[in-house]
Amino acid sequence: MDWEEKSSSEGNEDVEGQPPAELVYANVVEFVTEMLAPMYRRQLDPAGRSNTFTWCAQWWRHDEAVSRLAGLWRAWENLRLDPTTGLAVWWQNYADPTMRVLFEEKGPFHGCTPREHRPKGVPLTLEPPPEGLFD
Repeated sequence: MDWEEKSSSEGNEDVEGQPPAELVYANVVEFVTEMLAPMYRRQLDPAGRSNTFTWCAQWWRHDEAVSRLAGLWRAWENLRLDPTTGLAVWWQNYADPTMRVLFEEKGPFHGCTPREHRPKGVPLTLEPPPEGLFD
């Protein structure tokens, strides 16, 4: 099945009295593996040097990437049903900003290379708020 077949509006939209459309991809892994990764063609530096696109083949080990890609998948599943501007909206409002963050040199894959998982990021530090502040 090619991109246009997968993005067509087959199935019923989530309209009152009709069942929601079936998912094209069963989960985020299937979406990334079968659609997203093959579609994105970028020159990746195997050494992960700066000023290049950064990617980690073990993207599923990065919580932020999983969360962002899951949102991207869910948005695609919904917007593909819009036969007019759905895919344009998906690209402009979802795919482009999400992938820009993921590919960013200092983004979630910082330290990793396309061949090796070596994350450098650390969780944000937190201090508890004063007691009663949010009561």
